[in-house]
Amino acid sequence: AEERARLNGELIEAGKRVQASEAQLSETESKLAELTDQVNVIRNSITERKETIVKMLSAMQRIGRTPPPALVTRRDDALAVVRSAMLLADIFPEIKYQADNLSHELEGMVSLENGIRDQRDAEKGEAEGLASEQARVDRLLGEKKAKAARGEAELALVKQAASDQAQTVTDLNELIDRLDAQIAKVEVAQYDAEIAAERALRAREQQQALATPANENVVEIKPESTNVAFASPDRLKPAMPFEAAKGSLRLPAQGKRIKRFGDADATGGTLKGISLQTRGAARITAPADGWVVYAGEFRSYGQLLIINAGGGYHVLLAGMSRIDVSLGQFVLAGEPIAVMGNSATPSQGDDNSRPVLYVEFRKDGRPIDPDPWWAEASEKVQG
Repeated sequence: AEERARLNGELIEAGKRVQASEAQLSETESKLAELTDQVNVIRNSITERKETIVKMLSAMQRIGRTPPPALVTRRDDALAVVRSAMLLADIFPEIKYQADNLSHELEGMVSLENGIRDQRDAEKGEAEGLASEQARVDRLLGEKKAKAARGEAELALVKQAASDQAQTVTDLNELIDRLDAQIAKVEVAQYDAEIAAERALRAREQQQALATPANENVVEIKPESTNVAFASPDRLKPAMPFEAAKGSLRLPAQGKRIKRFGDADATGGTLKGISLQTRGAARITAPADGWVVYAGEFRSYGQLLIINAGGGYHVLLAGMSRIDVSLGQFVLAGEPIAVMGNSATPSQGDDNSRPVLYVEFRKDGRPIDPDPWWAEASEKVQG
């Protein structure tokens, strides 16, 4: 138990650091792109002014080639002097204005290019830090898999059975029902029974408290809540009922939300979950405690991961390139569970090249809006 707690704790912390590094690297890349765009705008502006400045300098050169006339001269020469003076009077202020602007823009471009060099140095350091954290997560995942209690032969049979189920059904609800009946069935049933018993006990205590005579103090019985952050990392059941976790779950990836629950999807219907656009090879963490009941390819979902969170709730994650957890495994909120690919798949229907993670919550087989479950801080940071 102590070894499991250590591994789980280190995995969750490593997952947090990886996602923090991903967020910082994305911010640096965004700043770098913005600075590069500004330099390009200045360069285009200088190029556009080049023709005007060349014309004015050519005019000055032509005037310079004509010797100045004597003080006592013919009338035609005097007119030429006047015309040249008028021309110079118009050209010199404009040249000074253009030169001042050019000097200002060149100074700005030098400053921006220095900023670009600084951001590239920062990007390099952050990329190296991210690679180091990713390697640490992979090492911890490998260590956890090596210490798994279930034998390889038994795990292979479970995987084959789940794969066979996925090939024979076309409806996702049917797949979930079949898997729930086979994978982690005892553990989930025991947990649900404990939750039901606790609710019944608290309901009786509440009724007894409300039935107390008027001359006695009434004590309201409120359900206890466990903060997932302080729950034991060696737990083998959810730290709290899923329905009680509203407002506390972190999004499973750093990224930009591009679709919300109920938005139009690519087929003309409505989206049953949310879509997050992530970095290439972004690390995905479990949004909640639960048992893995499916991990593999399924129809148009591609790589699909289904977590039974108890109480009739399921969490579905799709769009990943690699899944790092096994069927029947109990995963903790914040634990690294999968990795995104380096580009979007055609089925994800987004014209941007970045990969897209699809997240869906279900209650008794019916898709529900996941927004009430996300923590406010998670929403602000990841948008």
